[in-house]
Parts: sequence; structure tokens; C-alpha cells
Amino acid sequence: MRNPDQADAVATQQLSWSERALTRVEIVQALSKGHVDDELVNPHFEPAVPSDVKGRAGRSSIAIVILDEAEPAIVLTKRSAKIRFGGQFCFPGGREAPEDQGLQQTALRETFEEINVLPSALTYIGCLGTYFTHAGYLIEANVFMADADVSYRADPDEVAEIVVVPLSALQNKTNYHLVKRGGGRANFNFRWSHLQVGGPTVSLMIHLMHSLSGVSNPHDRNSWRDKF
Repeated sequence: MRNPDQADAVATQQLSWSERALTRVEIVQALSKGHVDDELVNPHFEPAVPSDVKGRAGRSSIAIVILDEAEPAIVLTKRSAKIRFGGQFCFPGGREAPEDQGLQQTALRETFEEINVLPSALTYIGCLGTYFTHAGYLIEANVFMADADVSYRADPDEVAEIVVVPLSALQNKTNYHLVKRGGGRANFNFRWSHLQVGGPTVSLMIHLMHSLSGVSNPHDRNSWRDKF
């Protein structure tokens, strides 16, 4: 990678959303336009997930919980050191269980298990779409609204910390950085307060921001090698 400033300049070119503050009505209207069958593009500078990996991908779902307050915010969790990917920040969610009646229910069940938020406390807005990972997962990104005073409590076996992040922090493009991974690849990293968020979670954050602005991800996968 040339240098950090040039890398972040490339990152800014890929992040084309508006940073204007949004009302509750605007948030709901924008996020209700997504569809479950929309495949979300990988925004990182790396090869696409191979078709054979997609074909055998395990099904999972996450809940993007937006708190309905004067300054809207989202809920992230820090994974417990007791489980896989311990210490990483992510949205509540996990693998589909046999008893789940669809991936939206998976997101609700996992949210209750991880942070003790009842499904009745969440209002479904829409689905951003599905995202495939190189690790072999299909992630359905479901969006919910919750009252600002919703109560939550971490299950220590799964969650080490619950963090509320203002939507304005996610909208701020200077919080996104490109990190070199070798082989000419680079991945986005979100940094705010004590958080560092990467992988599929930052990908879905980027898609959330684009969806709120009504634009699709402009990343051209065929030219990623030319950037670094």
C-alpha cells in the first residue's frame, strides 16, 4: 500500500453516502426498500467469494438494531473470549437453528439470547439483503427499530460488552480506513472510540450507510488490484 493517507483517499472514493442527519421517517423509508434476495456486494478490495463456497454456505442472520432516539444509534456487541472470534465487535446474530422459521426469526432469537432484548421490543423495518463471506457463511441482514429506553443485558457466555454507536459516527467517512492484508488486498476497518470493527460487520455497516442514502455500493471488483 502506498501510504495511509493515500489508502484512506481510496477508501473515501468508495464511500458515497450522504452524512446528513436523518429523521426516523427517512430511516424507515430508506431501509424498507431492501429485499431478502438481494446479494450484497463485498466492499473490500479482495476477490469475490467463489461460487462453490456460496453453494455450501451455512445460513445465519444478524439484527441491526436502531435505537429510536433524538440521535439515532445502533447496537453492537463485543464477542466473549469464550466463543469463536472472541473480542470482535459485531451485530447480534448467529447461525440458523432447526427450529427457526426463517432467518428473520434467527436474528430475533439470537438477539434475545445474546443481549436479552425481547422480539416484542423490536419493530421490523426491512432486510438489506444477504452477504456471503469467505469463511463460508450466508448472512441475512435484518433491520429493526427499538425504543430508546429498551433494556438489554449481555449474556456473559456470548457477549463481553454492549456498545451503542451513534448513527452519525457510522456516517462519518473519516472513521473508515483501508488496511493492507497482503497480496495486494485491502480491507475496510471502522474505528470509533475504543472500537475497531472489520470483516463482515464493517461490510454490513457500509451497506447500511449506502442504503440510508439510497445508493448502491459503487465498488468495482474488477479494478481492485489496480488500487494498490
